[in-house]
Amino acid sequence: MLRGKRAVLLLLLAAMVLATPGAALAQDTSIEVGPEQQRNVSLTVYNNNLALVRDERLISLGQGLNILRFSDVAREIDPSSVRLVSLTAPGDLKLLEQNFEYDLVSRQKLLEKYIGKEIELNRDGVIRPARLLAVDSQGRLTVEMDGKILLDPPGNIELPALPSGLILRPTLVWYLDAKSAADHVAEVNYLTTGISWRADYVCVLDDKDKAVALNGWVTLDNRSGATYRNASLKLIAGEVRTVEPEMGLKAVPMRVGAAPAPGAFEEKPLFEYHSYTLRRRTTVADNQLKQIELLSAPNVPIKKLYVFEAPERRYGYQTYAGKKETGDVKVVIEFQNKTDAGLGIPLPAGKVRVYKASADKSLDFVGEDSIEHTPRDETVHLYVGNAFDLVGERTVTDYKKIGANSYEEACCIKLRNHKDEDVEIMVVERFYGEWTILSCVPSSYQKLDANTAAFKVKVPKGKEVEILYRVRVIAD
Repeated sequence: MLRGKRAVLLLLLAAMVLATPGAALAQDTSIEVGPEQQRNVSLTVYNNNLALVRDERLISLGQGLNILRFSDVAREIDPSSVRLVSLTAPGDLKLLEQNFEYDLVSRQKLLEKYIGKEIELNRDGVIRPARLLAVDSQGRLTVEMDGKILLDPPGNIELPALPSGLILRPTLVWYLDAKSAADHVAEVNYLTTGISWRADYVCVLDDKDKAVALNGWVTLDNRSGATYRNASLKLIAGEVRTVEPEMGLKAVPMRVGAAPAPGAFEEKPLFEYHSYTLRRRTTVADNQLKQIELLSAPNVPIKKLYVFEAPERRYGYQTYAGKKETGDVKVVIEFQNKTDAGLGIPLPAGKVRVYKASADKSLDFVGEDSIEHTPRDETVHLYVGNAFDLVGERTVTDYKKIGANSYEEACCIKLRNHKDEDVEIMVVERFYGEWTILSCVPSSYQKLDANTAAFKVKVPKGKEVEILYRVRVIAD
């Protein structure tokens, strides 16, 4: 009688298990979804080492519990940013649990898994068993063999099997409850570090230094641990705020990207930022630098400027009569970011490399500078180097204090031109406090801002020109 009751009880328990949704999958049955099932991938890249990945794949789910293994995701993924949704039937799936498995196979991890276990050492075809005792950060072994302890023994290491817990590729794992058996197109969104973009420019001066051919390039740097095949690509520019764990809020500077060359990128506003979408698809491989043309302006008018500024930052208490400073004259290239100059588009921050076209059409590198974000209709200045044949000299001819916080200073600035042509040089003088130019020869100067005066003079070839001025300064 007791045996009959026990049999009935076992039958009832079995029926309850079979009635549970997903019981057939409860044993560790999993569904592998790799890049072969990928339908679409899009990549939105910021220039602060951050990207948003949208990965669509076809998945086949059974009714009830499903263990979904979504492999080939970025190694540098932020697991807390992951979002999974069914594009086919969003209401049919319930997410029970999510895991990110990143304990990838490596020599070090393989050996660490075998500490305390038997391995084999193969030396010239002779295989000898040993017990692994330790492995250091350089992969050197300590083993027990034939009752002795050997440090870094010779021979090739042979392991009997891949230890459990190690995986070949970074993988997202979900436990999903499906209402019914069906195929779904699932979209996975996540943020990953390791991808960034920047702008690079190449300027080629013509032989008369009157114009430049300007090309802008987007440079993508992918070190995220994943390859994005045939992806749609979008660049986001603006100042996006992110949060650093346990470090408070952080504003991430992101420069506005340039408007595209026709057929390359399409620019659209996005919230308070700008998005630039590549009009075609491209593959962004792991550990790859990729360059795509952003803009091209073949004939941008320029001005070549010469600027002299005394090298030492001057305050009143640092000055004395007779002080002399000799310095270089800077070479600056200036152009307008305007439509009639062949541009008129937002220029993202980046490095600008300048080349000079010679009469024989060969190119020489003449300098480089970096620019900040430059809106349309603004002026770009590139400091590319110092003029070899121009010299500036500044001498304090008189200095006297006229109060506790004020003084008068007289200066003589000499500009020498050893070139075979006349030039115009702008001299920049800086004062800290309230200042007034009491006298000046030549008489004209320009007040650029609250601390800066500029003098422009023509210096004939082979000649020296002087600027004499006296200033009164009431220091802050």
